[in-house]
Amino acid sequence: MKPNLTFAAVSLALAAAFTPPVLAAAQPAAAQPSKGDQILRQMSAKLGGAQKFSFQAHREMDAALVPGGLAAQDARIGVSVQRPNQVAARSVSEKGARRFLADGQKLTLTDEKLNVYATVPMRTTIDGLVERIDAVFGFTPPLAEFILSDPYRLGFRRQAHTVSYGGRTTWWAGFFGPVECDRLVLTGAEADAELLVAVSDGLPRKLTATFKHLEGKPQLKVEFSKWNLAAPVTAADFAFTPPKGAEKIEIWTKARMQSANQKAAAKKN
Repeated sequence: MKPNLTFAAVSLALAAAFTPPVLAAAQPAAAQPSKGDQILRQMSAKLGGAQKFSFQAHREMDAALVPGGLAAQDARIGVSVQRPNQVAARSVSEKGARRFLADGQKLTLTDEKLNVYATVPMRTTIDGLVERIDAVFGFTPPLAEFILSDPYRLGFRRQAHTVSYGGRTTWWAGFFGPVECDRLVLTGAEADAELLVAVSDGLPRKLTATFKHLEGKPQLKVEFSKWNLAAPVTAADFAFTPPKGAEKIEIWTKARMQSANQKAAAKKN
């Protein structure tokens, strides 16, 4: 028999699959969009217009951005999307593998190393999913800004004060060689970000966010690869079957976790 786990205990392990907000507290977009803003619009329209797509990402987070703050985290994440309401993501790191699965009816989180999973009703679109998870459970789905139906309006421009153009740069994509990119600079209340968008296909290649008000100015870095805007995904890619011997655990809401933390603090005092 496994320990009687709750989402309060497991959430730190699952956090490797979830990305903290990049920016925050935006101002309205400028009436005359800059070149950087225009490129961001075009990139967002391309992503938002894809009905079935997939991509991979290599995400690095400095320790200050990781729950518990003990060590930096490095994860490989694969994401598949079928609009309007299905998304699957699997994150693999030194902590193990975690899965995030929304099929339009429910949300399931799985920790493959602990062999536990949690499921809650979640009948909504991807846009509603992102908003509801943040409000109820207090975390952001994997690379949420890039899977929304309108990444520009619902994601980046809700978060960025300004978007400016930083010129052309060459990004080295490892085995795939150099990629010519447009460099976009986004500024927000809590963080500033640099987004590299490939000139060849208008898709994101690298995101670097610097949380400027935290000690040491920790960074979140994401490198994107293997974009497929016509991925052959089917309903089977979003179907969940519990792993053999897996234990179903309870998901705690953000409010319940806060209440438990307050009670624990009160006992210590």
